[in-house]
Amino acid sequence: MGMDVGGPTAMSMYSNAGGQGAIPDTGQAMGQGLVGAELAARTHYAPPSTPGAPSGNQPGQSIGGQPGVPYWYNANPGQPVKYSVPSEQKENLHVAEAVRKAAATDTNSRVIRFDPISEEEKNYVKTMKAQAELADFDRYVNSLIDPRKPGNLKWLMEIYPEYVNRRIQQVHTDYEFALRNQMIDSWGINTFDDLHFKFLVDQEKIKGPRLQTTKTVGDDYTPGWLSPMNFISGRPAGVRYPFASAKYGAKPANIADWTMEDNENQPLAANRSVDQLAYGLYNAPGTRTGVNAGANKYGVTSSPTGVQYNNP
Repeated sequence: MGMDVGGPTAMSMYSNAGGQGAIPDTGQAMGQGLVGAELAARTHYAPPSTPGAPSGNQPGQSIGGQPGVPYWYNANPGQPVKYSVPSEQKENLHVAEAVRKAAATDTNSRVIRFDPISEEEKNYVKTMKAQAELADFDRYVNSLIDPRKPGNLKWLMEIYPEYVNRRIQQVHTDYEFALRNQMIDSWGINTFDDLHFKFLVDQEKIKGPRLQTTKTVGDDYTPGWLSPMNFISGRPAGVRYPFASAKYGAKPANIADWTMEDNENQPLAANRSVDQLAYGLYNAPGTRTGVNAGANKYGVTSSPTGVQYNNP
């Protein structure tokens, strides 16, 4: 007596499939569905335009000794946003162009084919013109405001909220692609949507960003990883300017490039290490000639990098 493991048997699969109809199922409907789903995915995950910093005369510069662009104009790069995506209209025009080329190379036909300009072609040119006008307008808006500065975003949301919303929607799409692709790579294909999505990614029909960690724990021997000192928050030399760690928009080449240095004109800017603060609890520094100069009676000299022990 065999055991029923709950899976489909050969006979049940044969019975469920049924016989072939008068018109065999060639999978045409399935193919059309896949083509439509592919077009939707390519439209959704189409690469955005990423405006760079404007070239030419920059704010604060002048031309020929004459006043140039005012310094307060924004010269930072813009945020990624879509201006052009695949569409059914573009697919139709692409097929029409392929048919034209095939007809032009047909040496067997003696009939001249006329191919008048269609309304779809004229409408598409109008569409391209409108998108180019929008891109120009957005460049103009981006040069006027910097959303990072206090008050600018509120003003922009009141005047032109679509500018902000379209760019935030692109952020949603980028993270959606990265999350979905990572989950499938990590835990496998579990639905038909997963299967088709991974097919499109593997065939490079759709592309997108990926999430990446900056540090991998456990690749190498990590002494002291469990030490209580491991996650102690340190302090870099100086105070970093706002957006020093930014990955988008205006950003420094190195995070340390945007640093306000510690000096004697800044309050509580020197002698900031835990060791220095601990010694300061009991031992007041001696007479100073500079920010970091002076040793107490125990021969301990304060410095920004730590406590130096001097031989008394």
